[in-house]
Amino acid sequence: MKLTTEQLRSALIKAAEQIEQHKDELTDLDREIGDGDHGINMSRGFQAVQKTLEEHGEYEDLGALSKEVGMTLIKTVGGASGPLYGTAFVKFAGAFKGKTEIEGTELADAFHEATEGIKSRGKSEFGQKTMVDIWTPFQEALSQEGDLKAAIDQALADTKARVATKGRASYFGEATEGVQDPGSLSSALLLSEIAEVLHG
Repeated sequence: MKLTTEQLRSALIKAAEQIEQHKDELTDLDREIGDGDHGINMSRGFQAVQKTLEEHGEYEDLGALSKEVGMTLIKTVGGASGPLYGTAFVKFAGAFKGKTEIEGTELADAFHEATEGIKSRGKSEFGQKTMVDIWTPFQEALSQEGDLKAAIDQALADTKARVATKGRASYFGEATEGVQDPGSLSSALLLSEIAEVLHG
């Protein structure tokens, strides 16, 4: 699996469209087990990313693209999600610097680094019903060159079945079992578009 600068740009524009289409669903889920602003925050952030990518056009490399996306998300996505998504792309920026395409171990390592960045920023671990529960199986499937879409689908189902033990959702305790975590759903929407270009 290989990722080029133009493929990542294209995937992020499509991810922004997906997040916009699911904005109300993300908000409804967050009302159920959070503070109700995830859909609005993600929409604002990814609409800004889409506008930036469309206006900028071609990027010199994956690192420059990722850096701009990361800074845009940090500036525009409110709540806890902005720093978490922003951190992932800032980590990508470092791993992708100077590269116009990346594949194999280097690509898997970049996603591992981004996932570790999210975990560190959010002080979270796999299995707590957060976005980490999607990013971790995704990067593991990527490192094994496995079926990324199947990994995302399974991760979403597993996350929905869990009880939240981290973040605002943890205040709702057992009531979170059987309810999808909004951050996991938005991560799945983003990573599904990246999987689409990687699988070709």
